[in-house]
This record gives sequence, structure tokens and C-alpha cells, in this order.
Amino acid sequence: MEESDQEENNMEKIAVLNMIFEDLVTDASELVKDLYWSVKTYMFFGLITILFGVQEIFYNIELLQERLYIPLLIGGVLLFSGVVQILNYFRLRKKYSRLFKVQSELKNT
Repeated sequence: MEESDQEENNMEKIAVLNMIFEDLVTDASELVKDLYWSVKTYMFFGLITILFGVQEIFYNIELLQERLYIPLLIGGVLLFSGVVQILNYFRLRKKYSRLFKVQSELKNT
């Protein structure tokens, strides 16, 4: 009795997974395109964040001479988070490079 219930449950799961995979196959090109631009945004926002960090430090340079280090802390955090985002860009670009390559080859043909 338990085996038939478990088998029936597995069949239901397989049917649901098949529906999901059918949707993935039909939307694969759009999914890869969205993923590509999502990875690109890591680089863009990482650079923007670094620029904000540099601007924060240079704009408040006179406060640093008065030993008020909060702007330096804020600028440092912005620089750090920008670098982390750029590192994530390179990690994700490497991880999905094969997928992006296949997509560009299909687009060219």
C-alpha cells in the first residue's frame, strides 16, 4: 500500500517537473538573455558604487583632517561593496560563459 502511494506521489512530481521543463524549453532564449543582462548589471552597479565611495571620501576630505572618520567609513564600505559586486560579476560570467556562448552562436545562425 505504501509503495503504491509513494509511486503515485512520484508520478505527480514527475508531471509537475515535466510542465516546468516544457516552460523552460520554450522560454530558454529569453531566460538566457535575462540572465546575461542580470550578470552585466553586477559590473555596472559595482562601478557606480565604487565611484560613490571615491566621491564620498574626496568630498569629505576636510572632515578627515579634523579626525571625523565616519565619511571614511562610509566611503570604505561603498568601495568594498563595489569590489564585491564586480567580483560577483566575474564569478557569474565564468559560471555561465558556456551558456552565453551557446546563446550567441544560436543568435548568429
